[in-house]
Amino acid sequence: MPSRRHALIAPLALAAAPALAQPAEWVPSQPVRLVNPFAPGGSPDILARAMAPHAQAALGQPMVVENRPGAGGSVGARFVAQAAPDGHTVLLAAISAIIGPYMSQNAGYQVAELRPVSILTITPIVLVVRDNFPAQNVQEWDRVVRASPGRFNYATAGAGTPHQMAAELYAQLAGATITHVPYRGTAPALTDLRAGNVDFMFADLAAALGQVRQGGLRALAVTTDRRIPALADAPTMAESVLPGFEAYSFVSWMVPARTPDAAVARLNRVAVDALAQPDVQQRVAEFGFLPLGTDVAGAERIIGTETAKWSNLIRARNLRVED
Repeated sequence: MPSRRHALIAPLALAAAPALAQPAEWVPSQPVRLVNPFAPGGSPDILARAMAPHAQAALGQPMVVENRPGAGGSVGARFVAQAAPDGHTVLLAAISAIIGPYMSQNAGYQVAELRPVSILTITPIVLVVRDNFPAQNVQEWDRVVRASPGRFNYATAGAGTPHQMAAELYAQLAGATITHVPYRGTAPALTDLRAGNVDFMFADLAAALGQVRQGGLRALAVTTDRRIPALADAPTMAESVLPGFEAYSFVSWMVPARTPDAAVARLNRVAVDALAQPDVQQRVAEFGFLPLGTDVAGAERIIGTETAKWSNLIRARNLRVED
């Protein structure tokens, strides 16, 4: 998680004062669109809809969650990148927003065309296997996978997702050969994994936790830099098999790059305040998110670090999305 590598990020409890100078208070003159680049019903969508009423009350204008799914999130990200930079269009961004332009020449936008407002939450990723996988713990899993090049395959919610990035990072660091099987979403991937049609998956904790608790899947490790309370017995990949291994997704707000500082600063305050509300915090806990609520500078640091990390991996592994 970013708290160790980004030591200057203020914790949520401190309400993260904006780092930008504020010449005058920005006031929206029309409804604010919060564009979710994925289909309704996912955990980021639920977080967005929980925060929206609080943001609306603070801004004095409706905040409308607008779903624009497609191309692994690139459709929605491109829409926001090309929107008027006036503070009235906000992207509900996951890590796919910074992966997309490196995975596809037809993404239609560049990361530099989007400006971070706040990293709201971290989404932990967990390594899960089918029940009859020939390993009882992550160390055994690692030995079996390394010793059997090309034998095992892994599911993802689609090409260019953080789940693929986590698996490919493992393959790069371990020198392992594994086969990618992309699905159209996390739910069908986990269903096929549970049925034994694929071998393992790096999945969002929120999506996998229920099936792990029910006994349909086994959680071997988490990919964050520390253990997760919801899976306290699952070690980290870094402590168990690959020192330095870290992969996670996040939920953030981003806006068109030329959005004025005053609008960015106001949106940051609104986002952090909304995230801190008790009903939103309850949703955060339910879905396994780890709250951050960074200031603008903290969001920029995280986005910069993650963009460099994953773009380098994409080039090294020659990863591409089929357009």
